[in-house]
Amino acid sequence: MANVSRVNGLTPVQHISGAPFNGQTTKMYHAAGTTVTHDLFPGDPVIMSGSGDAKGIPSVVKATLASGNDTCGVIVSIVPDADNLSRTWIDGASAGYVNVCTDPSVIYEIQSDLTLAVTDIGQNCIGIQTSAGSRTTGASGIELDGSEVGTTAGDMFKILGFVQREDNAVGTDVKVLVKINDHQFADNHDGV
Repeated sequence: MANVSRVNGLTPVQHISGAPFNGQTTKMYHAAGTTVTHDLFPGDPVIMSGSGDAKGIPSVVKATLASGNDTCGVIVSIVPDADNLSRTWIDGASAGYVNVCTDPSVIYEIQSDLTLAVTDIGQNCIGIQTSAGSRTTGASGIELDGSEVGTTAGDMFKILGFVQREDNAVGTDVKVLVKINDHQFADNHDGV
């Protein structure tokens, strides 16, 4: 049975210890005009932008999906505002708040844009923006870049295995488990 293509970005599923993800997040701020060309969705990796809102809540922008780039975590949800209580995304040019999974020990599920094999487990990889994301469903447009799987030490993610579910088979559109390699809050972060 072929895998169903469901692009959702990164979804936290568990900690490296095997404990389930407990839903803990950090509220962060996205300033207006900081990433005009990219909307923010749950499942998008973000990076601290070196600033904050007027109350001191740290600012983030969407992380650049390339080798050598780091992240402070992944957006889990969008904080609703008084004008839109059901908001599921933030326009890239607009201000808003997001809840971010900032724990460096969290493992995420992500779909690969190409076919992967079991020999890709343990390899490093980056993400790729395969669609703009959905303003209707709030789904991220980020997948694992199957063409960039290898041993490059500076890549954003490490493949830890394949999701074990009946609807997931090794091959095209496979869902894999990854951890963030260069996390801004990890002890081994190089500050890049």
